[in-house]
Amino acid sequence: MACHLHGRRWQDAPSHGSDPERGGARRDERIRELDTPSRLSSKFDADTTVTELLEWWLETVARHQVKVSTLDSYRRFASYLTDGIGSERIADVSAEGLTAWQSGLMDKYAPYTVLNCRKVCRQAFLEAMKLGLIAGNPFDLVKAPRAKRQTAGRALSPAEAKSLISAAQDLRYGAAITLLFCQGWRVSEVLGLAWGDLDLDAGTARIRRGAAYTTSTGTALGPTKTSGAEGVHFLAPISVARLRRHLDDQTAERERSSTPWPAHVYDGEELSMVFTTQAGGLVNRQAVVTDIGRAAKKTKLDPVGIATHTGRRTVITALYANGNLDLGDVARHVGHSDTKTTASYLRDLGQRPADTARAAARLLDPTFGE
Repeated sequence: MACHLHGRRWQDAPSHGSDPERGGARRDERIRELDTPSRLSSKFDADTTVTELLEWWLETVARHQVKVSTLDSYRRFASYLTDGIGSERIADVSAEGLTAWQSGLMDKYAPYTVLNCRKVCRQAFLEAMKLGLIAGNPFDLVKAPRAKRQTAGRALSPAEAKSLISAAQDLRYGAAITLLFCQGWRVSEVLGLAWGDLDLDAGTARIRRGAAYTTSTGTALGPTKTSGAEGVHFLAPISVARLRRHLDDQTAERERSSTPWPAHVYDGEELSMVFTTQAGGLVNRQAVVTDIGRAAKKTKLDPVGIATHTGRRTVITALYANGNLDLGDVARHVGHSDTKTTASYLRDLGQRPADTARAAARLLDPTFGE
């Protein structure tokens, strides 16, 4: 049996043997709740559309919860829904309609993209429930697509990484490449470094912000991806040496400039950025990717699949598989908050499985050593 209230649709759930009278009483109580105008906010009413809800949610809720780059992705995913059913009233959105919409997305995009899209849109509908626009979330009635995240990604061997770092030393962004493949930092953290974050005499660095590109703002400074990235990091000798050389090169370049370099301010602090364009602007990660490709070709490495995040996978895999380090220590070195994330970057376990098997045999095999 279905009940209609001011455009809302409320469906009785099966009682599974419960008392019909009690079930009817609960139903009547729920109907009265939904029919109470005070449950609706002053901004919304029963005619609020999907587009109106999503625009409000993006600006009022999501904008304060995620980074600018992530918010851009949210806006893109939201547009997939508004392009399909944006003119529908929130109260009229049904499982059947969402199933048809999701099916259309599956014809255009990879399953993982569709899965991420529905996760974002579902959050907006959760807000609609809080506002009293709907009694339940229709996304919960539509089965999500089966999607497995692509975890394959290249990691260089220690020998390959050394060759790449050596080949990058004479390139403009050689210092950035050195940090990526020696320290294992995110490229946003590398490009967000200011000279005030470094103590080259002590060989340490503090990661306090990141620099990332978004379609809405261009390249801009922002917070780090996770709190695990923040704090003091110890630099490899080649990282210190290459940064000293980079400082000299940058100083000379700035002195040659015919126009003043732009000021960079973040959290009220004016910063002297470590990595800049020839005009003193913030660096787009693609410039670093280009130099990585040049270094790979110089050292005869296949450049396919080698990019900024390859450094992170390379460092994690090398330290765990070849360095015999605990995963927690590796996570701290690269700035991960969770060792589960660090484990997902591993591309090779080295001798660890064989060493573990030998240890098990030594401890438990009664014939071991005979």
